[in-house]
Amino acid sequence: MLSSRKIRAALGGVALLLLVAVAWCAWQAWQVSHDLEDAVDHANAFRAAVEAGDPSVIEDELAALQQASAAAQDGTSGATWSFLTALPVLGDDARGVRLVSDVVHDLSQDGLEPLVAVDERMDELLPRNGSVPVEAIAELEEPVARAEQALADAEARLADEDSSGYVGRLADRFDELEHEVAAAREAMASARIAVDLLPGMLGQDEPRNYLLVFQNNAEIRATGGLPGAVSLVSADRGALAITRQATGAQFGRATDAPLAPTDPERRLYANVLTDYFLSSNMTPDVPRAAELWAARWEQEFPDDQVDGVLTLDTVALSYVLGATGPLEIDGVELNADNVVDELLHNVYLRIEDPAEQDAFFAAVATAAFDRFTAGATNPTGLIKALARATSEGRVNVHSFDDAEQAELGGTTIAGELVTDVDNSSPQIDVTVNDNTAAKMSYFLRYETDVNATYCTDGVQGFAGKMRLTSTATEEAKQLPGYITGTEGLAPKGSQWVTVRLYGPAGGTVDDVTLNNRPLKPLRVDQDGRPVAQYYIELAPGQTVDVAWTMTSGPGQTADPHVRVTPSIAAGEPAPTQGAC
Repeated sequence: MLSSRKIRAALGGVALLLLVAVAWCAWQAWQVSHDLEDAVDHANAFRAAVEAGDPSVIEDELAALQQASAAAQDGTSGATWSFLTALPVLGDDARGVRLVSDVVHDLSQDGLEPLVAVDERMDELLPRNGSVPVEAIAELEEPVARAEQALADAEARLADEDSSGYVGRLADRFDELEHEVAAAREAMASARIAVDLLPGMLGQDEPRNYLLVFQNNAEIRATGGLPGAVSLVSADRGALAITRQATGAQFGRATDAPLAPTDPERRLYANVLTDYFLSSNMTPDVPRAAELWAARWEQEFPDDQVDGVLTLDTVALSYVLGATGPLEIDGVELNADNVVDELLHNVYLRIEDPAEQDAFFAAVATAAFDRFTAGATNPTGLIKALARATSEGRVNVHSFDDAEQAELGGTTIAGELVTDVDNSSPQIDVTVNDNTAAKMSYFLRYETDVNATYCTDGVQGFAGKMRLTSTATEEAKQLPGYITGTEGLAPKGSQWVTVRLYGPAGGTVDDVTLNNRPLKPLRVDQDGRPVAQYYIELAPGQTVDVAWTMTSGPGQTADPHVRVTPSIAAGEPAPTQGAC
């Protein structure tokens, strides 16, 4: 029999081994944590270098990121880490750290390396000397596709992991990584679509014509603003030129509109959507607005064939001028800081004649186009400006080539009103349209917030609220009639707007209140999208609150996509997280 002394010695040895094992595991976990934190630091530095356009720093930070992520992956691939994943309570955290290490390492090798090659040549997507080198764009297809695939693989691996049982800090970092990868994958998907479509859309095979529509946010429309200045732009083997200019007002009212409204459109907009070029974008569906604009343009100019439509608003122009530098039109300098005020308000105080106003806007459109196509001295800044404007819904593109539009479909830049009930992500639209025939939307501000409240049997519930404010003062009553609007539609200085709530396809729009009082809005079904419509009059300085509830269609369990009419105020709605 063993003596008690030998038993104590054996137990002591076991305890020592356990202590060593625990210490080893703890050191291994600390080392992996250190390597991952190092990788995060280098990833952030890599992104900053990409945004700054610094090639030498990009290469150095990528190499450091690859080294740190490789060390983290090595640390989680051995027997020690496999032992940690089998432990109760801590096992799922260890598995999560292993997954993160693998994903970060794989991205550093397969996702970010091709991004460096793309970043170095991204400015080739921009015009230079009035032309875009369409042949060079094709050379970007392979690295862009490789980066997109790596990001898609990483997104899928992270989405398959259940992080609900992770400790707080790890859960937060995991969710951050998942969000960042998803956003990067979406951005790279947009880049892949761009390099796929740009050669053809820029006239590589045959000349193309596009309507370039500048939207004036001072008279709000669902897609951003009144289509004031419109240009026909030709694209021939990459060479770009304005071949005709017009104003939205010159189209007047069509007595024989080339397209008729649908029954839901007639209930929501009467005939103004199809009869007035100026009102065709009261619908939030950019493809429909583009169709109506093109039909009216070709009716007015039968020799012009319109192959697509590009829209941008005044706020988007301010972002662009921040990268390209200011313009000078008729002695007025327009820059990133003042262009919104100058084009949406001051011009109406300075120039009384509407015809002269239109001439000024046309000159701005031409100068901005010429500056953009001449070649960017700050291509990184210009790309960031366009990306920001696109994410805020201020830039949209529609192609009348079915194959091209099919590829654009589902992207932010397409601006579609989603009517597919099988789309897993419920789309919610909140639109604002001016009814004052005025430029009082310059004083309109609104904030919108939508939250997912429950998920039951694959149906999500949402609660939304919108606060609308007129920043006009009592002195606004003394402004010129061109600003305050048509007499009788609203008291001078006030504004009258239509708010439309579009529930998800197959869903519902339920209770609607104005300042906590129940509303009875007009209710219309537009191609499976429930719509609640009501009118609001805002006196100078007045604020009103609108609230509502709605549900998704069955099976729409992904995060919702909330679109709100872009306004004069920069920014976009905060993303809404789903409840399922």
